[in-house]
Amino acid sequence: MNSQPVDPAPDRESRVIYWIVGGVVLTLLVIGLIAYSGEKETREAQEKAQQLTQEFEQAGLPVPADQDIIVRSLGSDGGAVCENPANALGRAILNDQLTNGANFVGRRPIIADRQVVQGELLILQTYCPDELQEFRDKFDDLDYDDVVKG
Repeated sequence: MNSQPVDPAPDRESRVIYWIVGGVVLTLLVIGLIAYSGEKETREAQEKAQQLTQEFEQAGLPVPADQDIIVRSLGSDGGAVCENPANALGRAILNDQLTNGANFVGRRPIIADRQVVQGELLILQTYCPDELQEFRDKFDDLDYDDVVKG
């Protein structure tokens, strides 16, 4: 029987390497989280949020009570609203929302008030005016009527 002693050094070296790699990954994760959350609250984002708030008020649309909601949601570039607002998925989602509210058999499209899309138009106008015309081309053909009371 061959009984040679087992060298515990490679196992110890592996553990040290794993701890070092884990520490580096954890450090990078913390730095990434701090950098990501701090990016959206820039001066430009606050100015655009203030401008959007004024445009909403002038249009008679409701405005969030806390300005930080707009800053965190839209940032300085419009966030998800400006990524591709007039694509097929965006149009499908908007058309799906313009219904009577039924869930199954009774669900049908409605004639909505222009205020329903006016908020998104104001966001596009403020954050990404280059996307505005394409959005208008896709959604101006919908039928609108004055149905919102207020």
